Amino acid sequence: MAAYRAGRLEEAAGEFARAEAGFAQQGDHLQRAEMANNRAVVLLALERPSEARAAVAGTEAVFLAAGDQARAGKALGNLAAALEGESQWGAAESAYRRAITCFTEAGDDESRAHTLQALSRLHLRRGRPLEAVAAMDAGLEARPAGLSRRLLRWLIALPSRFLGR
Repeated sequence: MAAYRAGRLEEAAGEFARAEAGFAQQGDHLQRAEMANNRAVVLLALERPSEARAAVAGTEAVFLAAGDQARAGKALGNLAAALEGESQWGAAESAYRRAITCFTEAGDDESRAHTLQALSRLHLRRGRPLEAVAAMDAGLEARPAGLSRRLLRWLIALPSRFLGR
């Protein structure tokens, strides 16, 4: 973790891989999945989405089997980001939606909001602005009410007003 916090990402990826192997050898599948997810985050930061996808593959099932919806959601979010990095738009959207479901079931509104915003950005990349606005609006709805949320919702509604919707 120290290497990750210090920004030494290659070193951090290696440390997480070694920790993952150690937990696998001990038969601790939950901690192995956690280390795999940590490694996937580092690999995404290194812009190596294929390796990140391979690292995170199947970890959501481990978390779901343990009844941990929040960590399953994070694993699916990492998978979605890796798939997006590989330009697998449909698969990425599906993984984001599954992550949102996990976060909803876990009651993790902040992670749900972040994932909805990532889904919104994906819709924009795919040239689907209406879906992007809907996802962003849902993400804002998950956040506590405040001036910034009201302002963003007002800005999001502007195009609809001009289109007469």
